[in-house]
Amino acid sequence: MRLRPIIWVPIAVFVSGIACIAAAAVGGEADIRLFLIFPVFSGSSWLFILGTLLIVLSFFVGFAMIAIGGTEADRSQPGSVEPRPPATTQRKTTYGGVVLVGPIPIVFASSKNMAIFMLMIGIALAMVFLGALLVL
Repeated sequence: MRLRPIIWVPIAVFVSGIACIAAAAVGGEADIRLFLIFPVFSGSSWLFILGTLLIVLSFFVGFAMIAIGGTEADRSQPGSVEPRPPATTQRKTTYGGVVLVGPIPIVFASSKNMAIFMLMIGIALAMVFLGALLVL
């Protein structure tokens, strides 16, 4: 699966926000606590606020890109849309996801291979989560 380069924009903004919040936490400008099984972040430094804004911005950018990409048409000639020729090969789209409930990963996928891949990601995320709890 290969993503178009523009798809990386909201992902990069999200990761930048996480990095800002992590830097604020390491610098002592933010607190990380655990409420039941949910991590709670709080802080008032500019770095923490920037990280929070970048995370929120990443969602807006991602949803806007989905909305714009879904309505894009061939703009070679205004007012006329040429029908696409029928595809000779069928592409099968697979999907998968991980939901972390505390440190427990819940995996869903459309194929066995994708489920195994998502399970590996879920285990890695759970280990990071548990490692962060041990450090804090």
